[in-house]
Amino acid sequence: MKLIKNMVYSTSYQLLALILPLVTAPYVSRILEPKGIGIFSVTTAYATYFVLLGGLGITLYGNREIAYAFSDIRERSKLFFEINTLRAVSVLISFVIFIISIWFQPNYQNLFLLQGILIIATALDISWFFMGMENFKVVIVRNTIIRIITVILTFILVKTANDLWIYILLVVISQLFSNLSLWPFLRKNIIYISPKEWEVLKHLKPTLWLFFPQIATQIYLSLNKNMLGALDGMAAAGFFNQSDTIIRISFTLVSSFGAAFLPRLSSMHAQGKTDDVHDLTLKSLDLSYAISFLIIAGIMGVSHTFAPFFFGKQYDQVSSLMFVQATMIIFVAIASVLGNQYLLSARRTKEFAVSSLCGLIVNVVLNLLLIPKMGAMGAVISTVLTEISTTSYQIWVLRGTFKMKEIFHGVWKYMSGAVIVFVFMFTINNNMQVSVLNYIIQTIIAVLIYSVTLYVLRAPVNTLISPYIRKIMKR
Repeated sequence: MKLIKNMVYSTSYQLLALILPLVTAPYVSRILEPKGIGIFSVTTAYATYFVLLGGLGITLYGNREIAYAFSDIRERSKLFFEINTLRAVSVLISFVIFIISIWFQPNYQNLFLLQGILIIATALDISWFFMGMENFKVVIVRNTIIRIITVILTFILVKTANDLWIYILLVVISQLFSNLSLWPFLRKNIIYISPKEWEVLKHLKPTLWLFFPQIATQIYLSLNKNMLGALDGMAAAGFFNQSDTIIRISFTLVSSFGAAFLPRLSSMHAQGKTDDVHDLTLKSLDLSYAISFLIIAGIMGVSHTFAPFFFGKQYDQVSSLMFVQATMIIFVAIASVLGNQYLLSARRTKEFAVSSLCGLIVNVVLNLLLIPKMGAMGAVISTVLTEISTTSYQIWVLRGTFKMKEIFHGVWKYMSGAVIVFVFMFTINNNMQVSVLNYIIQTIIAVLIYSVTLYVLRAPVNTLISPYIRKIMKR
């Protein structure tokens, strides 16, 4: 049950960082307009490169290593001091490079500087430690409070398009305070270790192996926005950003519980429980399929009415972008399980790094070919094909560990349920008045239809969920 609770906490933690800003999205989209949203997305994407440079691969690496040393307070304390020191040094270097680079930015220098607060916040992020300890509750609680305050302040302070700087400041300050708020909880989980015992540099090489795939992934996630801004204007970058935001919030539901699986799988690897790791990975894959196909069907079914309703009439072309980009969710789901969960927990970081490098190469080439001809839609197609290439490589390198029929076991059943849901939601959206209430009703009915379909078809996920349903019913 602890794993299930951590899945809930992990999903909530990842979703909170995306969903609460989404609460303000209809308001902010109309106030800042497509150009303002485009400037926000481009400056954020630029700062994110330096956040990753400063963070190295420490979030994933630290999570995994703390999980390996879970039962030894002295070892995990030593790991904390070593890893955190390494991050502090790397963040300092990254911040200096960022400040120097700003001088060469011809426009929006003040906004870029505000985004630099994100880099400082990275030095104070110790969420990886609590995730490695499988203590997700403390992370989600502090995020909830701070981000709710941020949403309230956004409605109060952001009033015109000239308030873009205020919106950026609120977003980055909320991240800074979120990271700071975890530190008081640290003293109960570690003991003091003298700096004389620290071995900081021994962590550099393994973090770099995780840094390369992270930076490669972030580059191809952010490069689309930067290239759209340069080749097709800030408005195009704004359209892509809105579609990208919805899709990434959606697949967070699928991929976020990987943060809960990673420490558990790492612990199993440390104990030599190879068969248990294999079985748990396949269960995670089944759960990912069940959630992702439902989300894909839902987004495709409502995309033609949702975008103009949610973001405003100026964002009508976001509808087609969402429809196409939704297909990437299934590939992200598979990669989350095989890459972020299995390869990392097994310390097969080289294969994980190469998969991200493949994605980066595909993304750069396709962006150069498609964006000049197709604009935002070219960026979407490039993103989808990038995820396909990354996932395909991971499946290939794990062909000796997982059989193809194991990986794709029961997929047709989830697809069948998704097709039925899509037909239902697309038809309903063409014949119902657009409103929040109607979307809620559609969602509830769609979930029920999907669940019944999976039950009738005896989808593999049924065997995973049934024991927990029986426990709840007994209570």
